[in-house]
Amino acid sequence: MALDTGMKCVKYLLFIFNLLFVISGFAVIIVGAVIEAHYRSYLDFISSSYISAPSVLIAVGVLIFVVGFFGCCGAIKENRCMIVTFAVLLCMIFVVQLGVGVASYILRSDVEDFLHANMLKSMHNYNQSRPGVFKTWNVIQHEHACCGTDNYRDWEATSFGESVDGVPEACCKENTPDCGVDVFSKPEKLAMINQGGCFDKLKGDVEENITILGSVAIGIGFVQLIGVVFACFLAKALKQQYETV
Repeated sequence: MALDTGMKCVKYLLFIFNLLFVISGFAVIIVGAVIEAHYRSYLDFISSSYISAPSVLIAVGVLIFVVGFFGCCGAIKENRCMIVTFAVLLCMIFVVQLGVGVASYILRSDVEDFLHANMLKSMHNYNQSRPGVFKTWNVIQHEHACCGTDNYRDWEATSFGESVDGVPEACCKENTPDCGVDVFSKPEKLAMINQGGCFDKLKGDVEENITILGSVAIGIGFVQLIGVVFACFLAKALKQQYETV
């Protein structure tokens, strides 16, 4: 027996929703991948918690394709089992995304103290034997036109700063050989380097990414609840239909 007109509308709305659902899966994967790649540049400054959040979001995006399959097939074939499976999986995804969103905002509140402490600490490990830290500081200082954590003077208390009586070449406005050497003893060389610190610039960058991550996770999660409602209506209608056959 075919569904009545009202339930047919729900059926096709659920199918259309799943197409949008799959598109949202692409959005989730892209946002998660971009932010994770961005975080990789700061791996020596932030904890694994900041990396795991976008990774979870990427995994959720992949799972969306599987869930979308159940939703589309269940709606078109009027298969109650598949529709119920779709609804359950969608609820699970919503819980995970909500958790990612909440975790992101919690991490955002801790980023200032954590990031500042790690940046200062990592400066003492800036040397060729620690390629990760060495590369990270060079990239950050060059891309953000900054030097040190709070300012260029932070390098003065590090072993690298003491060895060259100055700052890394990445601090220089123009990257020329030995441009950062003897900066502390020759004030005239200060004009050659960026004197402002990297912390404020990096903090804003990380906070912005965390906000985007949390907003996308929670926003798409609540949209998915609409799909759960459609699925429940359709599953209930199918159950009643089978009971009357």
